[in-house]
Amino acid sequence: MLHSIQSWLLSGLGSIIVFLVAWLTKEYLLPYLSTERKRKMAKYILLIADEVTDYFLLKCPKKSWTKWIDQAVDKIIEITGVNREIALRAAQAALARKSKSKK
Repeated sequence: MLHSIQSWLLSGLGSIIVFLVAWLTKEYLLPYLSTERKRKMAKYILLIADEVTDYFLLKCPKKSWTKWIDQAVDKIIEITGVNREIALRAAQAALARKSKSKK
């Protein structure tokens, strides 16, 4: 009798521990991994935007960036697959970093 109660108690305790570990993983580990993936994607998009804006700055040195920004945004969208708003912000951020480094 005591052996069956002890077995039942250990089984229940094991189930509670597994449930607790699953809940902690869902609450803390998965959001961290998702954030890390988004951070890596943002770095990738910014790197592509830097390369694309460098290309257009070299290709059209006498033109203002406002003349070729749409082409740069289209190229970033083609390479990364992000939406237009994100590509535009990435291109503008790349140009802002370039103008700061020139000063």
